[in-house]
Amino acid sequence: PDISSIGVCVAIYAQNLMSFLPAFYAISNGEVTVDELSSVKTQASTIFITALAILILAIFEAVTQQITSFHATIILNLSWMNNTNLFIYLLLYIHHKT
Repeated sequence: PDISSIGVCVAIYAQNLMSFLPAFYAISNGEVTVDELSSVKTQASTIFITALAILILAIFEAVTQQITSFHATIILNLSWMNNTNLFIYLLLYIHHKT
């Protein structure tokens, strides 16, 4: 599997690091607007769907025994990193409601 290639890892790292930019921008003035919250929600949802797709593929590959434990570990780590975007949205949502 190509999941362990440098290109895949760099793409996921960059995607996750850049996902912090809208969150920092939203908090910069001390108030999270509905539009900013909606934007971060859309971004988090898209990245979550990608993470879920990767996990489903990894489960399928594990059932058919076509994946090594090394690649499974990489997939789980990258998927966990993708799910941090939901925490960003949750924190902004809490900030918006308070």
